Amino acid sequence: MSKATITVLRPREELERLWREHEPLEGATFKDAPGDRGTEIQVDVESGGVLKKLTGDDPRAKAMDALRRFKALVETGEVPRSDATPEGELAERKLKQRPAQPLDESELEKAGV
Repeated sequence: MSKATITVLRPREELERLWREHEPLEGATFKDAPGDRGTEIQVDVESGGVLKKLTGDDPRAKAMDALRRFKALVETGEVPRSDATPEGELAERKLKQRPAQPLDESELEKAGV
């Protein structure tokens, strides 16, 4: 069972209310974080509602993106964005990693080398 979890420094009741207003994902559970450190939000990525909303290569990464955006919204009042990626850094936009190797001809042309 794949789960995505994040801790937010707010009371559980407040987060449950805000979650219902914004509803970034379905099927979230809320519990008090250990040590009086806010609230844990946990989403079961394999549940039907979440998978319908999170299609693609890595549904757990997309669930974590949604949880991070929700946390930023709750804690700062906005979702931080940069000029380079105005829609934010989403898992699906991240470049695929590959082992170091020389550039091919088309990549050399793009680089102006």
